[in-house]
Amino acid sequence: MVTPAPSQRRVIISFAVLASIVVAAGFMATQFAPRALVVTRSPIAVDYGPPPPGVPLIWAQDSDHEGWLIGFDWTGNPQGTVKITQPVGQYDKLSQAPDGSAFAYEPNAKGGFQVFFDGMGNPIASSGPSVRYQSEMWADDSRHLCTLDAQTGNLGLMVPGSAPNPVNAVALDPALARSGIIAFSFAACSARNDRAVIEYNYTGRPTEYWVVRISDGAILQQRTYAAGQVANVTASLDANLIAENSAESSGQSANAATQTVIRRASDLSVITTLDPTVGILAFSGDNSSELVSTAPLIAGAPAMLEVVDLQAGRLMWRGKGTSPMSAFAVQPAARAFAVALADGSQPATILIIYGDGSKPAILPGLLIPAW
Repeated sequence: MVTPAPSQRRVIISFAVLASIVVAAGFMATQFAPRALVVTRSPIAVDYGPPPPGVPLIWAQDSDHEGWLIGFDWTGNPQGTVKITQPVGQYDKLSQAPDGSAFAYEPNAKGGFQVFFDGMGNPIASSGPSVRYQSEMWADDSRHLCTLDAQTGNLGLMVPGSAPNPVNAVALDPALARSGIIAFSFAACSARNDRAVIEYNYTGRPTEYWVVRISDGAILQQRTYAAGQVANVTASLDANLIAENSAESSGQSANAATQTVIRRASDLSVITTLDPTVGILAFSGDNSSELVSTAPLIAGAPAMLEVVDLQAGRLMWRGKGTSPMSAFAVQPAARAFAVALADGSQPATILIIYGDGSKPAILPGLLIPAW
């Protein structure tokens, strides 16, 4: 997440990152008008007190009150405020756990998470020496993180502030691991299913991914695509679904795969194939639908977004395509997505889009000029 300059009045959403794809020819061109929620006060400058326990939240930062984070439930209503002491600079990253119950801070959005905060905004003390990893990702249980040291192939599962446990070697290709190119990342981390999806993706090189058992590092499945065929790999929160996005979905037509493919992670069997121009951004938390881009996501260009039912292939929502997308999030174990749209010249719009086709909600009173 990129934070705007301090002189700007804005609220910054801190989303847990995930990715996916879907859409097909012949879908209905239905578009639902968003509804605004009614509140008596702007959420800015209001202290809502401690967040309620056990309620999944989407967090936003109020730049007028340094360190204030405002939590919204998935109906768009503010539910709590936490106050952290860590300044978040223009190029820093604050990443929330999927359910919003913890936070991780990464300076300059690289080099790994360095500070963790609990659900009340309190720093989580480290019980061991500080370790930096090439790749980290919040797990689907919102309590653990997957960690990967690509030079050694060591895969870990850790609780914030503690040492990774277990730590197991994954048989990654040594030529890739020691190439000096930072290209490994997690597509999924599921502590609940003891499974991670690790991707290797770098321009001009073959794209590979591995389905790995976290508890012993065993490679369960593996696929490799020639350079230029696949733009990226995305997976569901529970690491049960994998999408192989054709390079055409990112605007690269030469050598691109002729289809975008969704597979089961257990055996890599094909669930469905899609037009290569389609890019999956995220599977829903219950794996029933997908947030889809139907045109390449280009900086400054309007995002063409849809939500599609996975089994029926039915279009549930289509965006107007008026603003670029700056972030998205997935509601844990449910069907909603949150999407932030902003072109940098005016306040952003944050939509909560429901997978059942009901009207989206707009988070009320937020002024977000840029992220």
